[in-house]
Amino acid sequence: MIFTVFGAGAVGAYYGGLLARAGHQVHFLVRSDYEVIRQNGLTILSPDGDIFLKNPSVFNTPAEVPDSDVILISLKTTGNKYLKDQLFPLIKKDTVLLILQNGMGMEEEMQNWFPQNPILGGMCFICSRKKAPGIIEHQDKGAITLGCLEKGNEGHRDEIGAILNMASVPTTIVEDLQEARWRKLLWNIPYNGLSVSLNSDTRELMTTPSFRKQVEVLMVEVLAGAEACGYSIETEAMEKMLRYTEIMTPYEPSMKLDYLAQRPMEIEYMYEKPLTRAAEAGCDMKNIRILSEELFSIQNGYRSSEMN
Repeated sequence: MIFTVFGAGAVGAYYGGLLARAGHQVHFLVRSDYEVIRQNGLTILSPDGDIFLKNPSVFNTPAEVPDSDVILISLKTTGNKYLKDQLFPLIKKDTVLLILQNGMGMEEEMQNWFPQNPILGGMCFICSRKKAPGIIEHQDKGAITLGCLEKGNEGHRDEIGAILNMASVPTTIVEDLQEARWRKLLWNIPYNGLSVSLNSDTRELMTTPSFRKQVEVLMVEVLAGAEACGYSIETEAMEKMLRYTEIMTPYEPSMKLDYLAQRPMEIEYMYEKPLTRAAEAGCDMKNIRILSEELFSIQNGYRSSEMN
């Protein structure tokens, strides 16, 4: 199967590298690191074994990328307002779109743009970062939960899930993509936002009692929001997520890295869209709303500084 990785950063390059190592043809659509990867190759450092792609199939404009069966979309959601036009040259009649982004509502946007194409969503549980241009450091985890937006695309979901598993990506198939999105928010909402507002990594959030309490308060609200929207997630999922993070390699989530680099943060899809869906269902996730407002304030602060 032929894959195109759209957004070959810390997440996309890692999964693309595993697929290439497993023998699949993988094209990487890259912007800032294009020349480095073209000249020096793509390196993935991992405790599970390093990967070096000496001559990867790398492009810096969508129009140059050959046809592929699956487009793996892993760029930050902060770039989604430009995504439709960028994807258009890559989309053919049967192209499968696999969205590996954080938050909620991305699959529905893709469906509105490309209604004839199968849309899959993947929730990535991975700790990775770009160490340097062309060098990705995979620190921990790497599993994907995979679902399809519409009935009738289960065959695509199952086939790609099997390919990922054979490529050493532990992949779990789910029947309800929206519920899986809420389950991922159970981690993303507290740890991403609090890592910024409290200037902490995951270890500090788990070992500082007052910080951990805030994590748990936000998790309870995610469960309430999901329940209001018709997704009853067992409370044990919250305990499992806490234990999962306790044993995780100390990690600065992607939003913390964006904050440190003074880049736009993924607030809209990770906070605003879930807040809107919960509110429409009659649930005010008050503390999540306050955190979202704080993140916007922090972001506006450093963007104002840039303008000055």
